Amino acid sequence: MKKCFFILPILFWFSNTTAQQSFSIAEALSYATTNNVDYKNALLDLQIAEQKVAESVSSGLPKINGSLGFQNYIDIPITVIPANTFNPLASPNDFEELQFGTSINSTAGVRLDQLIFSASYIAGLKAAKVYKGLTEKVTQKALVDTKEKVIAAYYSCLIYDESKTHLVRSLENLKLIQSETAILVKEGMIEDINEDQINLITLSMSNQIAQLEIEAKNALSILKYIIGYPQDSLLTLSENLSSIDNDLISLENFQVSVENLIDYQIVDQNRALSLLTLKMNKVASIPSVSGFFSHQQTALRNEFNLLSSDKPWYPSTFWGVNINIPIFTSGESHSITKQSELNLKKAENTLRAVKEGLKQQVHQASKEYSLALIALENNQENLSLSQKILKNTTTKFKEGVKSGLDLAQAQNQEISAQNKLAQSKFNLLLAKLTLDKLMNKL
Repeated sequence: MKKCFFILPILFWFSNTTAQQSFSIAEALSYATTNNVDYKNALLDLQIAEQKVAESVSSGLPKINGSLGFQNYIDIPITVIPANTFNPLASPNDFEELQFGTSINSTAGVRLDQLIFSASYIAGLKAAKVYKGLTEKVTQKALVDTKEKVIAAYYSCLIYDESKTHLVRSLENLKLIQSETAILVKEGMIEDINEDQINLITLSMSNQIAQLEIEAKNALSILKYIIGYPQDSLLTLSENLSSIDNDLISLENFQVSVENLIDYQIVDQNRALSLLTLKMNKVASIPSVSGFFSHQQTALRNEFNLLSSDKPWYPSTFWGVNINIPIFTSGESHSITKQSELNLKKAENTLRAVKEGLKQQVHQASKEYSLALIALENNQENLSLSQKILKNTTTKFKEGVKSGLDLAQAQNQEISAQNKLAQSKFNLLLAKLTLDKLMNKL
């Protein structure tokens, strides 16, 4: 009975570690938004930005501080005064030693501070809110980039799977020809070299399938890493290329406003932040006003009886206003302001450069999509022709009209056409993915 209790947890653990999960693209995206490290850190940065805004706001709100103090004088400080202060007959060079105070002193106080006016505080508060907005844009970009990576990796896995499926199907057909060829050679109807050619093609195709299996595993490993899925857990894909929604995009009405792109908005937020930093440094020379209120209780004892109810605590209460007026900083504030002006110019230059760069990206993306669409159509036609050639060559090979070398060339052409078609499908999917990203469809 004890052995059963020992074995059951092991079986339960083994079943969990070997459990296989199947993901569609939508499920992979959902999983990535929870487990992708880059996006998780972007969300943490957003929370940090929110706390920075709260920090900026609280810096101008009332602050209350309490204080407790205790002093035990082993030797009470001695003060000397001229002896003739109390004795007119004493020599002016004589002094009397006096001790003032008590050996045990304790204080307890509370102080309230409140910022009344500060131009730097107002500008800093605006800058903190802009910084939060900037972080929100960066977080949004991290989400879009994560989705793009997930979809691209998913497509890569599907392309490898489809290429492997075509090769396996071709290998099965080739093995039938291989068996028929062996019979024809045995009967002396064709030469041995034809069988050798078929065997060579079969071996080469088997090697290609093995290579594709390795590449497919690597592609799946990359997908696991991007979505944050454990590498040692099994994962399959529930979709194939035929199930992917690949509606064609009409480029006739394709228009993208650069100002709506996240990359532009991030740089624009940086420019706004540089502008507020400049304003904050400029107003740093404006006087700031703060007020305070303080109350303190002091106990003066020669014995440690601070909590005795019949001994007094002496109060001290006051309030006041402080005005900080910057008068002369030896050029430091001027240098700081000048640096802010130069940083603002850099931010404006960067914004213009990014705007033009994004326009070029939009133009390039549309052209790449058009070229990918043309390539797909051409490769589909090439595959159809290569399959027709392979079919005719196979028939003539069986009739003894074509040699094994002719069949090998036809087979290689068909395989090459399959690979080019798969690559063109992949390129078209990636080109459409880029356009979807530019149109904020991810």
